[in-house]
Amino acid sequence: MKLIAHVIDGHHVDIRPAPVERDWMEATNQRYAYRCLPLNIANAYGWEVLWNAGFLAMWNGKTTNDALIIQADPGTTAPAVSHFGHGILTFHLPCLFRTEPGAELMVQGPINRPKDGIAALSGIIETDWSPYSFTMNWMFTPAGHAGPLREGRAVLPYLSCELRRAGEAGA
Repeated sequence: MKLIAHVIDGHHVDIRPAPVERDWMEATNQRYAYRCLPLNIANAYGWEVLWNAGFLAMWNGKTTNDALIIQADPGTTAPAVSHFGHGILTFHLPCLFRTEPGAELMVQGPINRPKDGIAALSGIIETDWSPYSFTMNWMFTPAGHAGPLREGRAVLPYLSCELRRAGEAGA
């Protein structure tokens, strides 16, 4: 499948193949978790878009947009905003992804790399026709949880998938 990322003028996007390594797998006795082939295949599946700056985010539990406190690292701009309220952290991707007809992208959190207190929300992007960029959203799971989000970490892994509509899937 052919995939093109058209970056919006004046922006920079770091994209890399998904790495197979996971901190928690490295920490298992004799790196035993790497002996599970399905985990290894899933880890390295797709690509990752990386955050371009570090920041601290915390949700106070309220539903308003200002209930999410976002503090950029010194000298940087936070790559995320509170767009929906309700503890949802939104990353605007400064690029337009294009795929061949009949293919689209599934975006989700980093595979087999859970983050404490925040969960990625998944989406299907109709990249074979849509003329728009999209956002990647993360939901804080407990109010009051604060965590640093380090520069260079994956904000969204994306995977290619075939276009399927309701009623077209096999039994």
